[in-house]
This record gives sequence, C-alpha cells and structure tokens, in this order.
Amino acid sequence: MRQDSKSFEQKLWDYINSSRYTNWAPVPGKSDDFAEGGSPHGAFVKMYLNRTAAGNPKELPNGSIVVKENYGPEKKELMAITVMYRSKDYNPEAGDWYWVKYNTDGTVAKAPPEMQSMPLAGKPMGCIKCHGEAAAGGDFAFLNDDI
Repeated sequence: MRQDSKSFEQKLWDYINSSRYTNWAPVPGKSDDFAEGGSPHGAFVKMYLNRTAAGNPKELPNGSIVVKENYGPEKKELMAITVMYRSKDYNPEAGDWYWVKYNTDGTVAKAPPEMQSMPLAGKPMGCIKCHGEAAAGGDFAFLNDDI
C-alpha cells in the first residue's frame, strides 16, 4: 500500500485551494474587501472563513478554518497566506489552534534567522504569544472580538 508522503501543511494547502477558499464567507459584519492589517500579516489583509467558522464565528468551534491573505501597502502584492485551523485537543493551552504561514507558492514560510529560521507551522510561539496576549475572550482569535 502506498503511503501518502505529504505533510499536514501540504494537505491543508491543497484543501484550502481545492475548496476555493476565496469563495468562503467573510468575517460577519465585515466586507470581503481589504482590511487594515499589521505586522506580521502585512499592511492589508483579506480574510475568509470556512462554513464551520462562519456558522459560529463567536465560538469558532473545532473544524474552523480562517484564511488570511497578507498584502503589501499598495494592496496589489500578495505576500503570504496565513491559516488558523482549530482541532480538538491539538494544543489546549493555545485554544487548540494550528497555525501556518505559507509563501505564495504554498511552501511553509520560515521565521527570520534571529528566530532560528524555524518553519512557521504548528505551534509557532510568535503566533501563540501575540494571539494569546492581545485577542479578547481567551480564544486566541481576533476576528470575533467585536462580534
């Protein structure tokens, strides 16, 4: 029997693209246009929620996927795509979120050298720290802070 040699990150990339994430729902109460962003996500962002997340954005139950396209200051250059996927018992200390930052070609981005160039996938401390300290409600998500 042939084993699937793709990593979870590759499978997630394939899934969000084959399901045409750009047709997913915007954050409730927000337009599907650009929103002002900030480091490390880019000057502007576009966000998309899968059906599970859009169906209950306040709670973001297990199975929720949030895709954020990261753009430069001119809103023309897609710089990266960041994804949050909530999976029961994956990482309870961080809201059970799995984070990954993709380059535009679908490869996993790496942290800068001063952060040991670690792949930005799984449980990146930068994601956990920022989302844990600054997101309201203790759910590690910003998108539902004002819903």
